[in-house]
Amino acid sequence: MTLEKPGVYYLNESVFINDSAIHITHSDIILDGHGNIVTGNMSSGSIGITIQHPEMMMHNITIRNITIRDFETGILIDTSHEINLEKADLISHMRTGIRIETSENIQITRCTVQNNRNEITGGYGIQISDSNKIKITNSQVTGNGKTGKSNSGGIYITNSSETSIISSQISTNPGFGIRADNGTEHLKISDCDISVNSGDGILIQSGSSPDIQKSILDKNKESGIELIKVVQPVITGNVITSGTMGISLLDTEDMTLTGNSLKNNRIGFDISASDIRYYNHHISNTNTIDSRTLIYLKDVRDRKIGPSMNPSMVIIVNSSDIALSELVLSKNCAGIILANSSNLTLTDISFIENGIGIRSEFGTNNLICNNLHAERNLVSGYYISNTNNFTLTSIYGQESPSGIYLHNATGGILKNIYMTQITGLKSRMPSGITLSGCDSITVSKSQFSECSYAGLVSDSDNLNLTDNRFLSNTYAGSVILSGPVDLYNNSFLNNEDTGLILRANQSTILRNTFTNNKNRGILLISGNENLFAYNTFKNYKNCMIQDKNAINIWNTSNMYFSDNTYPAGNYWGDPEGEGFSDICTTDPNGCCIDPYIIQLYNIDYHPLSSQYIIESTMNTDLNQNGREDLQDVVKYMNMVSSGDTSSLYDFSGDGKINLNDVVSLFHIIIKK
Repeated sequence: MTLEKPGVYYLNESVFINDSAIHITHSDIILDGHGNIVTGNMSSGSIGITIQHPEMMMHNITIRNITIRDFETGILIDTSHEINLEKADLISHMRTGIRIETSENIQITRCTVQNNRNEITGGYGIQISDSNKIKITNSQVTGNGKTGKSNSGGIYITNSSETSIISSQISTNPGFGIRADNGTEHLKISDCDISVNSGDGILIQSGSSPDIQKSILDKNKESGIELIKVVQPVITGNVITSGTMGISLLDTEDMTLTGNSLKNNRIGFDISASDIRYYNHHISNTNTIDSRTLIYLKDVRDRKIGPSMNPSMVIIVNSSDIALSELVLSKNCAGIILANSSNLTLTDISFIENGIGIRSEFGTNNLICNNLHAERNLVSGYYISNTNNFTLTSIYGQESPSGIYLHNATGGILKNIYMTQITGLKSRMPSGITLSGCDSITVSKSQFSECSYAGLVSDSDNLNLTDNRFLSNTYAGSVILSGPVDLYNNSFLNNEDTGLILRANQSTILRNTFTNNKNRGILLISGNENLFAYNTFKNYKNCMIQDKNAINIWNTSNMYFSDNTYPAGNYWGDPEGEGFSDICTTDPNGCCIDPYIIQLYNIDYHPLSSQYIIESTMNTDLNQNGREDLQDVVKYMNMVSSGDTSSLYDFSGDGKINLNDVVSLFHIIIKK
């Protein structure tokens, strides 16, 4: 059927069509369906109603009171303007319910677009491309797209401007609710219900100036609103609930965010930026996440944020002299984000079930963190990137894929860190602390245990590890793949594979303990001019060197016994007390007479025997009164009894802190 003359046309009965049904090839036409149904047979390329002329732009056409179903496309509007669709139902088409191309001034009012889908591409409810001034009002767009087809869904807009979606329901689409791509500008969404879609409620990519206001976005499986590389969005007065993410931003700039309520989302607010300008926004304190304020500080000086403010999340940009204390931050991409800010103090803060607990980046410096707790965060408890001169003390983390992640950070001091049960896919190397591209980092008096990969992983230079414990990790105590590094007085205990894996040159490994590691105490992948001295090895296999040409020093001329005649070596025992140092013939100074040969260029010429106790590796003056006596034993026992064991030395060498260590400390002190 072709309508090729102006006038009013009526459909007096429902019809079944084997191919395309109605072609409108002239302007100034009204088609009234009188509530009848035009049904196709799902044939490829079929269209229920086509508004198109190959040689001219169509205009002033109205289609109303009609149901179109079971075509490839329900209605195609091409190269046309001033087209009105009123009370049209577009149901069960294979490709799309309504397709608008290269057109403008199109009104879609009180229409239902439902269950348009296919198995291959997924399909769309309404598809708009290269068009301007499309307005969708009081319409329902439901059940469109196909589960598992991420590019299918309710309304799909590309390279179009001034599209408005007003007072409409876009819900239960197996794909996204609304998606706008490729330069779409001035999209307005207002007073809509966008809910229970299997993808994002609203997804906008590479667009500008969208305005999303006064809408409800509930139970969308992914994000309520996701913006990727969008400029100048305005998001005002929306209620976004029960999704995976409430609002998610990636490389989006100059956003206005006001009066939005985000509730019961797995992650309330998510923001990621590849450049500092993507943190440049206008975010008021009227936005809430689970009824708590989202605090955004930009270009601010001298501010304190404490429990009376009770924020849900804090973002600090280009600011200085900010203090945060006594907060509990949960269910956001990060509890705290610090970008290009300085002189920051964070104290007594808990991060629970965020993506990341704290994220510091873009040149933040002079950061002090004390007594922080991170638990069950999806990615990492603490992510410190491109940050200089920072101090982390009394930091706790567990049940995350990464405990602390340091990236391109310099001048860091970490002390009294406790990371445990850091779990995840082994291929992602879940570790207590990871250092990537860092320089001049010191970690001391800390414990890293029960991590699915390692207690520590590092490819960084000038790392100093002192008085730490790496125990019961699934793969290794530490994996260090660059140097030089300095390791003093650390314990590598009960790790499932290796105590220490090392690839470094000119490093110092001094006074460390390697005990009960299942496969080996230390694996030296490669490295030269490393110094190993005063270390205690008690493993069934103590040392393996992969590089047969490696040349290292296993004793030092800088440290002597009491008579200053012999350089110190290492203790080479095993868990059964039958290792080389356990049974060797000794000289009067407590050294084994025979050298311990690891391989050709790696020989310990003065290995220690069981007669020599490396007491200096242990701090036994616990009360710091300048004496080592029974008062120190009492203090140690009280700390064990109270459960405060994170900073305690394993005097018994069994990988645990318990009363056995009290007894061992007692015996050490009475021998002095």
